[in-house]
Order: sequence, then structure tokens, then C-alpha cells
Amino acid sequence: MTLLPEIILTIAAVALILLDAFSKKSDIELIGKLAMFGVLLSFVTTFWYPPEVVGYGASLWQGLFALDPLAIFFKRFFLITLFIVLAMSFGPARRIRMGAAESFILPMFTAVGMMILASAVNLMLIFVGLELVTISFYVLVALKRHDRKCLEAGVKYLIVGALSTGFLVYGMAFVFGVAGTTSLESLSGYLNFDSPVEAGMLLAVILLIVGLGFKLASVPFQIWAPDVYQGAPTPVTAFLSVGSKAAGIVVVLRVFAFAGFGYSDVIPYVGSVFVVMAALSALLGNLAAIPQRNLKRLLGYSSIGHAGFLLMALSCIKSTQLGYTISDRGVQACLIYLVVYLLSALLAFYIISQHEEEIGGDDFKAYSGLAQRSPLLAFGMLVSFVSLAGIPPLAGFLGKFAIFAAIWEVGNIGLVIVAVLSALAGLYYYLGVVRSMYWSPATNENTAITVGGGGKLIIGILCVLIILLGVWHKPVEAMVSPVLSSEPLTESSY
Repeated sequence: MTLLPEIILTIAAVALILLDAFSKKSDIELIGKLAMFGVLLSFVTTFWYPPEVVGYGASLWQGLFALDPLAIFFKRFFLITLFIVLAMSFGPARRIRMGAAESFILPMFTAVGMMILASAVNLMLIFVGLELVTISFYVLVALKRHDRKCLEAGVKYLIVGALSTGFLVYGMAFVFGVAGTTSLESLSGYLNFDSPVEAGMLLAVILLIVGLGFKLASVPFQIWAPDVYQGAPTPVTAFLSVGSKAAGIVVVLRVFAFAGFGYSDVIPYVGSVFVVMAALSALLGNLAAIPQRNLKRLLGYSSIGHAGFLLMALSCIKSTQLGYTISDRGVQACLIYLVVYLLSALLAFYIISQHEEEIGGDDFKAYSGLAQRSPLLAFGMLVSFVSLAGIPPLAGFLGKFAIFAAIWEVGNIGLVIVAVLSALAGLYYYLGVVRSMYWSPATNENTAITVGGGGKLIIGILCVLIILLGVWHKPVEAMVSPVLSSEPLTESSY
């Protein structure tokens, strides 16, 4: 029962591989619908966990796997993301000459890796989960083999990803060399009872942050993001933007907040590194997005800026009787920001995929006068971008406000100023796209864009959720509160 969602998703993906292999003619529509059904079934089973195995301290498989509120939160997060990504994959899959079914199958394996990451409490299992995610993305990014931009994006992602994996494994090796364990439970006990912090352990922490910084697309490990976001198929870009970023966040939380290095003297050093990375990511990402004239590339730089805001929340350090750790307010802000970012970013990418299917092109000129050709798509993009900019009363404001409250609580005024400047820069380029859609003349005035019933439903649901959660915060707080109300993973938790 503890691995039922992962097992269902894996069986569904393997079954679809067999269906595609033994069918005379691949039915993309059928494969896509079956994939979405498998994801939906897997999501439902996340509510069926036996109570005796759920909770902090419920470590399984000799300390490799934990099924706690943090893990369950992210498993559901990844499955919701996957469902929307699959929904936007039908159009791009039809345009792929070879391997169209992989547009639906590979993201399922990627999500399995992300779900493993959510529960991993051993560095070796974390590495396995990360590699399953990363290798799947290598293939997905370059899935359109006939497209030079897509191939270029895949090569860049492969090279930088392989380099980041080397840093990550090297950091894990240093952890084992210094502490003699890769278990986060044992590592927590080692750090709590052994002081001062050894130089080798600090080096291990730096190497781990480098490896995880790639997943977050944070400065100075962001160089791959704009090119890959622009060149990859839009559904893959959406999955990278939301899923990969959340996968990096859950590992950071697991290692530096809820286990491992949490409640140790290592954390102040981690917080200092996160402050620098957060400030640089927020500023560079948002400022570099201003001159962009390609919408997917703009969202790539924007993603770097959002990584900066997430790291701002994780840089909030507090001192307790057990030691230093990331503050509860910081963790809460990070999770809230992820929820509202999921809704807003996926809505934007879904509209881009719908627009590409009808018109093609992802530069600003293609979106000029969009309100005249498709009021629904223009309104959806308006809601998405206003939310991403953090303008009230949409859900994005809730995420931005939570980040500001967290860093204000720890008294980091400099970071507050950086956050304000970054938010203003984001406001400028997001509203620039809105101005182009509503006030610029249409480039194809007679080309109306039609959206199917399923597309209208998904856009409508996402818009309603973004607007509703902006004025009614309790659903988001209800999602996040179980993660914060349980006992954190210390050396005596398991």
C-alpha cells in the first residue's frame, strides 16, 4: 500500500509501451487518455494510505523511504502537474514524426522518479530518484528529433545535467566519508552530537547545493534554462518549470529542514548561501526577462526569478533548543508559493500549447491582438501573468506575500528590498505581454483560434482556482498545514 501510487503509475506506463509496440497503428488519442486515467487513479490512491504507516517517524525499508505529510503533499503535487502536462501534450504529440507515444509515457516515468524523491530519506535513494527524473527529461527535451532547436536544447541540458550530477555524487561521497552514512536519519544524529562542524562536511554541503541548484535553475546554475525552455516542446517546458523545480525543493527540504542537516550548525552556512543565490536569481531572472521577445524564453528567465523567491523562503533560519533549522514560516511560504506557482505557470504553458496548435510561433508578434482572435486564451493568459506578477487579488499575491512575511520575520531587510525590486521588474514584463494581447493590432486579424471543450474546461478550472485562492486562502493553508503540524525528522524521530 505504501508504494501503490508509484506502482499504478509504473504499470500504466509499461502497459502503454506494450500497447504502442504491438498496435499496428499507434492511436495517440487513446494512449493519451489512458495515461491521464492512470494518473488520476494513482492520485486517488494517495488518499488510501494506512494510518499506521503515515506520519513523521514512519520510516520504511530500513530507513530508505518515509511516508510522511511532506511526502504525501509532494506526491499529489507531482501527479496534478503531470495530469495537466499530459492534457496539453495531445497537440504536440500529433506533430512528432517518431515516438509520439513517448510524449505521454516518459512523463509518467519522470513523475515516478519525483514521487520517489518525495519519500527518499537516504542520499542513495535520492540519487536514484533524481537520475530517473533527469534521464527522462534528457529524452523529453530532445523528443522532436527533426527540430534543430529541440536537439540543441537536449544537448545543452544533457551536458549541464551530467556536470551537475557529478557535483551531487561527489557531495554525497564526502558526506559518507565524513559521517560514515548516507542515511538522513543517521546523519541527523551524527550532526547533533558531533561538533564543531568539520570542513569536509561543509564542502559536502556546498557540492550538494551545486547539484540541487541545477534542478532549481537558480543562479549561478541557470545557464541552461532559457535555451532549454525555448527549444523543448511546450509540455516538457511546463513540466520542467513546475515539476523539476518542485523536485529540487522537496530534496532541499528533506535534507536541510526535515532530516539530514536539519537542526545542526551546518544550517547557518546553508542559509547564507541561499541568501546570495536567492538575491542573484531573483534579480537576474527578472531583469533578464525584460528584453526578451520570445514568450517561452521569457518564462525561462521568469522561472529563474521564481527560484530566487523560493530560495528566499528557504534562507529563513531560526535557532531552537535542538539547533539551527529553516523556520516554519519559511517552509510554509515555500509550499504556498509552489502551489500558486503550479496553477499560474501551467495555465500559461497550456495557453501557449493551444496557441501553437492553431497559429504556431511563440514570439510576441504571434500574440499581438490575441484578445481579438480568442478572448478565452487572452483572458487565461491575463489571469496567469497577473498572478505570476503577484498582483492582488489573485493567488500569486498570496505566494509573494508569504515570502515577504517569512523574510521580514527573520529581519533580512536587504533581501526584502531585493524581493521588492524583483517583483517590480516582473510586473513590467508580465504586463508588457498583456498590453500586447489587448492593445496591439492583431497580426492575423482573420485567424480565429478555436479551443476544444477539454481545453476550455481546463483553462476555466485553472482560472477559477487562481481567482478563488487569491481571496480565499484556507484551501491552500489546509494543504500546507499537515506538513508543518507534525514532528520534524530529528535523530529520535524514526
